[in-house]
Amino acid sequence: MKLFETKISPYHTSVNISPIIQNGELGFGPNVSKFEEQFSPYSNKKYNAALNSCSSAGFIIFAYLKEKYGSCDVYTPSIGFTSMTWAAKHHGHNIIFVNVDSNMLMDIKSYKDSRKWRCERYTDGGVKPVVMPILYGGISTIPNFTETLEEDGYNEFIVLDSAHCATPTMKSEVSLFSFHPYKPIAASDGGMLSTDIKEIDEYTRSYRNFGRQNTKGGYQIIGEGFKFYMNNLNATIALTQLEEYKSNLNTRKEVWDKIQSMEWNGKLVEHDKSSSYYVGTLIASSEEKAKQYREKYCEARLYPPLHLQPYYSSKTDLLNTERLYNLLVNLPLYEKNIYNS
Repeated sequence: MKLFETKISPYHTSVNISPIIQNGELGFGPNVSKFEEQFSPYSNKKYNAALNSCSSAGFIIFAYLKEKYGSCDVYTPSIGFTSMTWAAKHHGHNIIFVNVDSNMLMDIKSYKDSRKWRCERYTDGGVKPVVMPILYGGISTIPNFTETLEEDGYNEFIVLDSAHCATPTMKSEVSLFSFHPYKPIAASDGGMLSTDIKEIDEYTRSYRNFGRQNTKGGYQIIGEGFKFYMNNLNATIALTQLEEYKSNLNTRKEVWDKIQSMEWNGKLVEHDKSSSYYVGTLIASSEEKAKQYREKYCEARLYPPLHLQPYYSSKTDLLNTERLYNLLVNLPLYEKNIYNS
């Protein structure tokens, strides 16, 4: 069973993939810019730089933060995909795992508890605090999260991992998106780094293309970079899926309504009105019930807790994260018939 299946239809759209294949414009091409422009109403950001993966977006922003601020303290939930956390670690940032709350979202209290002894370094400007929440399951925001951060006045830099949600409403300096085949807007692969900060956008556009800056006579290398740009073929596929997103989303909402009408031993995590309904999240009443539901609907639980993985060697105790992970059931939202029996 494909847990995160997105209905991909390249037909009956105003964008046609065939000419791109026929004329050989498969590398960086005009549809990359077109996709960036058309994605702006989704990201709700002024600048949108298309990349070859969401992982590349994470790599670039943590490279930028290292150049801008030096080694930062990066706070993030343990239940997330490794590439973002790895990118931060790779660039020399200090990873601090925090708990999730009962909705599988970054717990603001756990974050505050984790930063207590470090606060003096933040107020004197010695270290930049970076917060990387994850919009698990496709929800568009974590209620009162950024408002609470603003009240505390530590001027955190927010990197929003929005790989599950194409339409986030949460405030952030940077939002990162995925167009992996199973994501709400799908291509064969791809990502986006979205921001309202021009400096970050300019850095991203240079970094995604080997650190290049165009000149009259060609280009010059002005900084670090690698082959991280989205190619024209993937941008064209993604453009077709912008047109399919609404239809796919309606299907997922219908399935979610069906799931909510069923009796469950446990708690269903609510979706908000701007959610992408990536997956239905159930916190079962017991590990036995969770196992039964997973065997019936889907075994996958997305990601194992990173703080327990040998690579990260974290000594942090995240008891709520570990407890919820054992109760976690991810319910597919792409087909009603799954829930007929």
